[in-house]
Amino acid sequence: MSKQKIKLIEDIIKAKDICVLATSDGIAPHTSLMHYFADHAVMKFYFLTSSTSKKSKNLKKNPHVSLLIDRRDENIALSIEGIYSPIKKQQTVEAIVKLFLLKNPHMKEFAMHPETELVRIEGKSAELVQGFTDVFFTKLKNY
Repeated sequence: MSKQKIKLIEDIIKAKDICVLATSDGIAPHTSLMHYFADHAVMKFYFLTSSTSKKSKNLKKNPHVSLLIDRRDENIALSIEGIYSPIKKQQTVEAIVKLFLLKNPHMKEFAMHPETELVRIEGKSAELVQGFTDVFFTKLKNY
């Protein structure tokens, strides 16, 4: 049963490219609808945002986040708890942005803006909810 649930989690992550990213400054929550690129094998999620945005400021104050990916037409929701993990090497950033744009080519102009930054979230755990009572929780591979 749990292998099927983990496969469904991976399938949802691969099939979608939009999620809700929840950040906090430590006091108040903030949510943003975001396009993402994910390396589902290691449960790392990548986003583009403005370095002056509220979410960017929140991530630097409080690295703990939550992602929500839904298939509401099927009554399925996937929540990922994660940690903001800055990328140090510019070469790595450039390579990931190229991959991001393969999945989200409509964001090329935004990606090239000088204030745009790449955000990496490392997934720690996942909660898959199907209907109202079928809830599956798992720690992710890196944790």
